Amino acid sequence: MSEKKGNTVKLQYDFDTSKNLEIYLPNLNDWYRVTPGEFRSFNGKRRIQQQNYNGPIYQYGTNNKVNSRDYPLDKYVEYNWVSKRRPTETF
Repeated sequence: MSEKKGNTVKLQYDFDTSKNLEIYLPNLNDWYRVTPGEFRSFNGKRRIQQQNYNGPIYQYGTNNKVNSRDYPLDKYVEYNWVSKRRPTETF
């Protein structure tokens, strides 16, 4: 057997994941339903059940909180990790 690698940390959600989670995309001029993982990592207008949400923003796939001013608006906050096999590549 080999050791498990990759996403081994449980993501924390500061909201009810069973509710209707939506983000606003200004270039499409409408609200779109997304998964909880995408919702928590979007730096833009977010709402839950038609109510605006102003909670923390996390890097995608991690529990690292970010300052929204450091990232472009209306984008997902990605986590750029460096490959151990190929340190020159970022994903």
